[in-house]
Amino acid sequence: MDIVFDLGGTNMRIASADRGVIGEVHKVPTPRDPQEAIAGIVRLATAAAGGPIANIVGCSRWFVIDGIFQKGDDILPGWGDFPLAKELSRMLGAPVRIVHDTAAAGVGEVHHGAGKGSAICAYITVSTGVGGDRIVDGTIDRSTFNPEVGRQLIDGVELGDLISGTAVRKKYDIEPKDLADEDIRNGLADILATGLYNTVMHWSPDTIVLGGSMIVGMNPIPIARAEASLRSMLKHYPKAPAVKMAQLGDNGGLIGAAILAERALSTA
Repeated sequence: MDIVFDLGGTNMRIASADRGVIGEVHKVPTPRDPQEAIAGIVRLATAAAGGPIANIVGCSRWFVIDGIFQKGDDILPGWGDFPLAKELSRMLGAPVRIVHDTAAAGVGEVHHGAGKGSAICAYITVSTGVGGDRIVDGTIDRSTFNPEVGRQLIDGVELGDLISGTAVRKKYDIEPKDLADEDIRNGLADILATGLYNTVMHWSPDTIVLGGSMIVGMNPIPIARAEASLRSMLKHYPKAPAVKMAQLGDNGGLIGAAILAERALSTA
């Protein structure tokens, strides 16, 4: 039995996984103290597994290098330098791998969601922030560090500071789900299209899958507008990538993590 988890700034989700399929998902608030979080993951993982654990694969929104949280997270500031993978492995007696949350979600979408059949998929999430990863032949593409699509500069401003839920709250003093103004949302779609254009230039995907609350929630950034705007910019490719809405919802990261855990077992 494998264990998968998704460590977010607000909640963490944990489930067992068997041959790439997740079991019941347990969601609890993410503690600000990493030691408290470790204890919670161990307790839930032990209960979910019901026996020996083969592999543990988790995903996180922040930089985790060699299983160690890097400093600088404004949402989980107390986690800097915390050896999450090492501690989990020691306490649960199984190898631990931690990947970028958008990478895990992208793997899930390519295998079981909107990206199914894609050989080179760019998974982009627009939510509290903006992030993304490149999935090639069904697995996470190699990179030195986490790709940070949301930090690309557009007219000197980071993409995440222009179209994320956080940006909407700051600029319009309104919750994104209440942003009913179609003109504003179309404007956000055009900015997103510029970010997608830059991403296409660097990654050349055949498919772009868009997820996150600003895409799949109420009063979303309209995908059709973003796709049309992107196509108008792409003059030098014979075919623009397909742009699709993510299908797996909040469990996409867990589903992707389960696939990665299964692959780890099959190649062990």
